[in-house]
Amino acid sequence: MQMKDIIRQKRREYGLTQEQVADRLGVTAPAVNKWESGATYPDVSLLAPLARLLRTDLNTLLCFREELTKEDVAGYINEVTKLAWREGAGSARERIREIVKEYPSNGELLYQMGTMLRGISIITANTAEEIRENSVYAAELYRQAAECDDVRAADYARYALASMYIQEGEYEKAQNLIDCLPEENAMDKCQLQISILMKQKEYKEAARLLEQSVSASLQKANLQLNLLADAAVKEGDTDRAWKLAEYSGKIMEIYGWEYFTHITAFTVAMGEKDADRSIKLLKKMLESLEDAEDIRKSILFVHAEMKDGDTSVWKQMGKNLLMSMEREEEFAFLRDRDDFRELVKKYS
Repeated sequence: MQMKDIIRQKRREYGLTQEQVADRLGVTAPAVNKWESGATYPDVSLLAPLARLLRTDLNTLLCFREELTKEDVAGYINEVTKLAWREGAGSARERIREIVKEYPSNGELLYQMGTMLRGISIITANTAEEIRENSVYAAELYRQAAECDDVRAADYARYALASMYIQEGEYEKAQNLIDCLPEENAMDKCQLQISILMKQKEYKEAARLLEQSVSASLQKANLQLNLLADAAVKEGDTDRAWKLAEYSGKIMEIYGWEYFTHITAFTVAMGEKDADRSIKLLKKMLESLEDAEDIRKSILFVHAEMKDGDTSVWKQMGKNLLMSMEREEEFAFLRDRDDFRELVKKYS
């Protein structure tokens, strides 16, 4: 919706004629008519009085809060993803800037674009500078989204930003954001939607939502077991850490992807600085990423929609894992080993 449409819609909504608008703003009726036809725009000095007269705000009047559908946002995500693969992280980041400039108050778009930037760093960015630039801009987008009127998007953005602050050691900033987040809602909206679909005999759509729900629950459980195992290592209780890694591996077997079954074990091996075990697990993880198959072969993703290039993401993830291992201090004890260098040569 353009400014001309906003003016016309709001004027009619509040029962005003063009003449009445003109009289209250000290302009002519033909001038208001030209605003509504798009032939001209109001003078800058008239924007605030016009917004007050139409009982709206400048963001809405200037179309800065134009609504985007979920399909619109998904379309931008798809566009940016393709651009990232084709032209690299820099081009994708600049396209995001253009999109956000057009819709600077749309919380869902801001959150999704910030998340896209972080994803791009995993699958395509190949320099430390690109990863840093993506991270800085993603945080900026999350901060914008956290201030928007969309409560759901704002909470998601605060969660993501708090996670980034924790990784950077900015614990006070992270805690301030965490304190703003609502307690987990006991009423599961998704479960209600599934119940309706089942009653309406929309079994395929119900199954798709159920797959997403089960997958999210498993990933959450795996993440928590991973953190619990890491905590056990730091407490010096390695026997418990390896037992937790075993539980995590069994849970993630349901995915049918070997990579996920090794993640917690790799965390424990790294925590113990067990180089032999770390390399062995890393090799298995990289091999499983190279052999990643169509996710619909997993019992949990029968109804998933696949796009071209989805499976290649996993191979790229392996390359970026090795890149991060060559940069980050926690992996330093592995870098001089011949078997690690061989893996880098083979998969990079």
